[in-house]
Amino acid sequence: MSKLHIVGAGAIGSLVAAGAHRANMVCARYPRTLDTAPSIARWLDGTQFPLPPAQSSLEVLDEDDVLLLPLKVYQLNKALTEWLPFLKNKPTVVLLHNGMGGLEVAQQVLPFNYPLLLATTSHGAFKRQDENSNNMVVYSGAGTTQIGVPVSLAELDHIKEMDVLTPKLRKAIALLNNALPDFTYTPNILRALWQKLSVNAVINPLTALNNIQNKCIVHDQFSYLRHAVCQEFVDVAGAYGFKFCAQDIHQNVIKVAKATGNNFSSMHQDVKLGRKTEISAINGYIVDMGTKKGIDVPVNALLVEKVNAL
Repeated sequence: MSKLHIVGAGAIGSLVAAGAHRANMVCARYPRTLDTAPSIARWLDGTQFPLPPAQSSLEVLDEDDVLLLPLKVYQLNKALTEWLPFLKNKPTVVLLHNGMGGLEVAQQVLPFNYPLLLATTSHGAFKRQDENSNNMVVYSGAGTTQIGVPVSLAELDHIKEMDVLTPKLRKAIALLNNALPDFTYTPNILRALWQKLSVNAVINPLTALNNIQNKCIVHDQFSYLRHAVCQEFVDVAGAYGFKFCAQDIHQNVIKVAKATGNNFSSMHQDVKLGRKTEISAINGYIVDMGTKKGIDVPVNALLVEKVNAL
């Protein structure tokens, strides 16, 4: 039987672990620190149930197993390097994170042509302590997860889906879908990740710098910054073959900000709690990719500078 292995104790990873446990799946989770890992989950309907026991030691994975890494991009290199000796049977590895750059890290650490999936989610979850001081994860909003094989735009034009999405990868997606529906296969997952980047590039730094909820970034005082970030994003993405319309991107940012209005972004929370932010994998990624193509992105560069100064 395939087993789902989840690295870390973040909100989304804990949510998937809870869903897997709830569905009576075989699941193991590996938090960095056992004392802060959630032990209880509260579902959308208010029901509570335990998460699978946390494990401190790694194990060799079988070929049909799935290793999910819902980590920050800057945590990936260390995690993948630690897990590499346990991946000799080539289980499927799934990256699920904000920002960009995770694929490049995985390609550096994992062997060539390794079974790899990339994912991005709109599910909402956060961690807190209950009335008995138990660490818990709260499922705050149902969403969907897009998942796919990292295929270049050139390959997409002439490659067949069945050649990319092997039976093994289909099985991995089905396993994840059982844990936390819906995991939807997305042929052009890289485009989906770029689009998610545009949302994060506006909402995350503006909420972090101004100590505000997501809904507040729609106010007129942030209009220039919103539009400027979106235009710079479109310029850079276009240079890599991903064509977007700046107006459509801006409208989508507004839509997401309103839909998640009462939430505080992950970057806001990182700043509040004194943790390292993901700015280098979000606006910093736009700056880096723009620099490689000779594209000036001053507003994104300014946001990186300001967030790093917090």
